[in-house]
Amino acid sequence: MRFQLKNLALNLLPVSWTRVSSKASIEYNSGILPKILIDVSSLVQFDAGTGIQRVVRNLYRELIAAPPDGFQICPVAATRKQFYRYVSRDFLEKTDPFIAQHEPIQIRPGDLFLGLDLAAHVVPYHIGALHSWKGQGLKMIFFVYDLLPVIEPKWFSPRASYNFIRWLRALAILADSTVAISRCVQKDFHAWMHKKFELSAFDLPSFVIHLGAELDSNLSAGNFKRSPLPANVRNKKFILMVGTIEPRKGHEDILDAFEHLWARGSQTALIIVGKIGWKVQELATRLKSHPENGNRLHWIDNATDELLVSFYEECYGVAVASKGEGFGLPLIEACYFNKPTLARDIPIFREIAAPNTRFFSGSDNLTLVLQDWIVSLGGRSTEISKKKLVTWSDSCAQLVEVLQIYQRKYNTQSYN
Repeated sequence: MRFQLKNLALNLLPVSWTRVSSKASIEYNSGILPKILIDVSSLVQFDAGTGIQRVVRNLYRELIAAPPDGFQICPVAATRKQFYRYVSRDFLEKTDPFIAQHEPIQIRPGDLFLGLDLAAHVVPYHIGALHSWKGQGLKMIFFVYDLLPVIEPKWFSPRASYNFIRWLRALAILADSTVAISRCVQKDFHAWMHKKFELSAFDLPSFVIHLGAELDSNLSAGNFKRSPLPANVRNKKFILMVGTIEPRKGHEDILDAFEHLWARGSQTALIIVGKIGWKVQELATRLKSHPENGNRLHWIDNATDELLVSFYEECYGVAVASKGEGFGLPLIEACYFNKPTLARDIPIFREIAAPNTRFFSGSDNLTLVLQDWIVSLGGRSTEISKKKLVTWSDSCAQLVEVLQIYQRKYNTQSYN
């Protein structure tokens, strides 16, 4: 009941009244390593295979493999009804990841909470208890992947946008800083926080790290297996699209353009790899019942990472038509596999794309752009300029630098 009343107060009072710096109420014990509590609330329940969950998996693996000096890594998770509890460190390989004894989490000054997972449906329900953690000396850092649910709510369900707005308010109250996955996201985040809560970049600082280009961190380790392509795809010239089927991804635009090319006799196939999302039932029906389905059109909604690697390796090019992104993993994954890309001309893609990426805009005749681009591809040996090719290890190293900033703050601060 105490935290329920605090939740209500924190959600009703102005943010300026509720936002406070973490205060240490107990003596700092330098003999105990501070914890990094990594929030994996969504991933631990269900791995939907989205881009965000790919980021969480890979950065978590890197942090476990090489934890920052002076910290212990502790994955944690919560649900709407259950407050945060410890999760097994190897939860990615377990069917029952929660630690059996439900050991309560004890907070000490120097501990960090890293909101690595996007837990927009969880954090606001525990804002009172998390606020109390801050009073015990906890610093809180949250990943921000994009602001799209509030900038373009038409692309999302009303519930998703509602949860996201509540999550942003929770960040305005709780966060000591944020980690944005691009400069575009950082800019959007600061603009939103200033507009809604009058918080400046000084009040709520953010850092930018870029994401790994290899599909999975195991690729760099050389122990990643490939799966053979389906028989009806082998030996075909095909263009690849990767990403969840959802309104903003631009699948319909690319499909429309391909239909015009097929009508002119083009034999180049389109392969779409991605699970079905939301608000796309009409598109899903169109893909499944398409006359070219299984011939020059293939929708793979259950591809494993091993199969996706093979698609990347065998495609002639990658089309990325999204109308909005926080980053755009397929763009840099294509670069990793040395594949040409055709991308919609939006700011984030300009930020991360290779120099010789072919861009198109809404005013272009996409059929002609696509046709010219496919003709220019020729064989599959096109050399790509690998601009900003960051590995997951590099990405984690950037994150560790952020975490160590807060470690240094504690090491130079006196606690009474």
